[in-house]
Amino acid sequence: MAAFQYGADAVYLGLSQFSARADADNLTPDRLRVLLAYARSFSPRKRVYVTVNTLVEDAELPQLIEILDALDDLGPDGVIVQDLGVARLIRDHFPRLVLHASTQMAVHNAAGASALRELGFSRVVLARELTFEEIRQIVRVSGVEVEIFVHGALCYSVSGLCLFSSHMTGRSGNRGRCAYCCREAFSTAAPRPPPPDLQTPPSASRPVYPFSMRDLALAPLLDEVVATGVQSLKIEGRMKSPLYVACVTDYYRRKLDGTLSPDAEQALIQDVQTVFSRPWTALYAQGADAPPATVIDPLAIGHRGARIGSAEAVTRDPDGIRWLRFTSSRALEKHDGVQVELASGGRPFGCAVNVLRAAGSARPAVTLPAGVPVEVALPNEEIPDIPRGAPIFCSASQAVRRRYAVHALRDADFDTGRPVAFRVTLRPGGITVHAETADTVSVAPVCAEAQIPLALSPSRQPDQTAGAVRKAFSRLGDTAWCFGTLELDDPSALYAPLSALNEARRLVVARLDALWNASRAARREAIAGAWGLKPVEPPSASPESSTTPSGAHAALAGEPSAHATVLTADSAMPTWTLKLRASPPPPSCEALHDFACIILAIGHTGYDALKRDLDAWRTLTGRARLRLALPPLTRMREWGPLTTTVDALLGDGWNEWECADLAGFRLLADRDQTPVSADWSLYALNRIALSELGRLGVRHVVLSPEISLAGLKALSLPRPSPSPAAEMLVYQHTPLFISETAPCLPPDADVSRPDGLHLTDRRGRAFRLFHLDNRWITVAESAFYIAAHKLACAAHRYRVDLSWSPGTAWDMNRLIAIRNGQPLTGTHRAQFDRGFA
Repeated sequence: MAAFQYGADAVYLGLSQFSARADADNLTPDRLRVLLAYARSFSPRKRVYVTVNTLVEDAELPQLIEILDALDDLGPDGVIVQDLGVARLIRDHFPRLVLHASTQMAVHNAAGASALRELGFSRVVLARELTFEEIRQIVRVSGVEVEIFVHGALCYSVSGLCLFSSHMTGRSGNRGRCAYCCREAFSTAAPRPPPPDLQTPPSASRPVYPFSMRDLALAPLLDEVVATGVQSLKIEGRMKSPLYVACVTDYYRRKLDGTLSPDAEQALIQDVQTVFSRPWTALYAQGADAPPATVIDPLAIGHRGARIGSAEAVTRDPDGIRWLRFTSSRALEKHDGVQVELASGGRPFGCAVNVLRAAGSARPAVTLPAGVPVEVALPNEEIPDIPRGAPIFCSASQAVRRRYAVHALRDADFDTGRPVAFRVTLRPGGITVHAETADTVSVAPVCAEAQIPLALSPSRQPDQTAGAVRKAFSRLGDTAWCFGTLELDDPSALYAPLSALNEARRLVVARLDALWNASRAARREAIAGAWGLKPVEPPSASPESSTTPSGAHAALAGEPSAHATVLTADSAMPTWTLKLRASPPPPSCEALHDFACIILAIGHTGYDALKRDLDAWRTLTGRARLRLALPPLTRMREWGPLTTTVDALLGDGWNEWECADLAGFRLLADRDQTPVSADWSLYALNRIALSELGRLGVRHVVLSPEISLAGLKALSLPRPSPSPAAEMLVYQHTPLFISETAPCLPPDADVSRPDGLHLTDRRGRAFRLFHLDNRWITVAESAFYIAAHKLACAAHRYRVDLSWSPGTAWDMNRLIAIRNGQPLTGTHRAQFDRGFA
């Protein structure tokens, strides 16, 4: 409501499941139906996009089919998707739903966008880290609509590739439950003495927030944004108040329309900042060389507000009340909010303006104008020291609240039902009504009929019969239907009592409801059956209900469809693979004997350096056991050199490849190559995503390090073909953050150590931070490890991934222990046992 009222052309929102803001106040299908009707009441009509942008577990597929079927009925203007399995379901079974690729798909180059176009996506929401130059190139060559974020919160990691919250708390960002670990304080271990020329070194014990990003705000660069040619500008507003949505939408609408004077724009910026704002950044829009200090706010976290002055004094009056004195550049009034940025960092100290007065006056004021020295009464509780000069912010404004009133949406103002066409026949023996669904694109029309036996006599006012019938059949009230068309067949000009017409309407609508629901249920059942699933069934009150699978576990009871296959070839003998960085091999290959395949991640290393290392590996193991892996992220500046390297390697006969993103698929496809395997970052937590990757040609898929034992067992069931073999990660220093941004650390932090910089969070957990292949990588010191013998019932292919491990030293004993399934100290199991929170 607020977004449309203040100028948005479209909104994006989530339902109760499968939304990347799972903790937000999401909509029900009934509320979405009303909002869609509201959006369509505008001229030109507004657009509504629905997010189904989380990863979906196999056991949740029946619920997913239910939700997609509901959306297919409602007809939003687009569905925003992350999971390849969701995209496949929509493309195959709900084709009228328009596919948009979520920023969670981490699309960062033209090849990735083009690959998504070929998968049926009409729009791609790009990764936030891109420059204007990169965006222009993607718009120019990808052949797909492009949408970018212009305002809102930023993740430190590339969206969709953050596993920190998932592994450390069980709350997965890929499931809409991020715990915002990048906003936490971290300390560096064993800091070195600061340089002697450093005037204000941070204390070693002072909290720092090295990963806490500023808020994206591209409004000052809006002309350059528009010049990129993107089709849509996106404001991140979910989990924000209607006031925030109204205020920030109004600002960008007026800025786009060119109706703001410089003074008016500055006032609007301050209004936005009073509602919610961290310090702003343009991120890398103008270039990839933006200093980290312009991107990260390492000293404070949370809402700051609009800067309005500096502390002049804290005084205490004879009654013991403490007063904060400052000169405000903004008018203040009672019940506003103020915050003070503290020298110690962290969250600002804030309080409500419950008592306000002009400095030097004893009389309370309701409002005071800008430029007047003011005093605000501080709470009667322990407060931090507020030094002279401390920055002061207005963190809430009653004036802004009044300026941005949001109208309520009245359901009764809109026809929200499905159109139905009525044919009413009047005969001397009674009333017959035929009802048929209208405008049904995705399913065949549903028809119902009802008869009311009744002796009808000639009408004394036959000219009024049509109006009376129309009035009766337009009274659809709270039903799921709205009046479409009416055909009246009354050759004898009969009189039908209104009560009889109403009864006929109620009866035919009840039958239409039942037939419609049965039709949709049959369709859902057919879709579920095609994937070897049982559809969601309503809970039963029978005694057997306690032993009958339903709800989220229904898929585990799925029966294989006629074309399902069991991948027995891999189940006879467990197969082990090892992934490493393409660096010099170990001096001995004793620990490598039991690995059927060694995957070498080439990153963005140049061909000459790669060739030396690959030749050494080929000498050590032979080429038949080697496969090359493309990187998960390649920016425009890296694309040309990477393609040159790949072309040279193909010329050398390297034809076995692994991809970590869809851009890699496109790169290889342009060279008539198909990857053998897909790495975990392509995410396959369900059988349909696996099948989609199989359709793209891969034979093996590395499962996500977020998978649970229950999820693994579900994927071990017979699956529709083509379905590649699932490969379970059993050991990995999982990249918790993969970022384009160097963290903001104290000057005494040494980030050049070969084994990475040691970091500790407030719970005492240890992490390593290092620079790898042009990205900043954060891993836990404790590696993710699942002993293989624990998986014998559910997995037959095992992957040891050392490509993200800090340092370069070989630990052959550990590698042998992993291969033998021995217990290892200093490891963790993420949510493998408990599943997602």
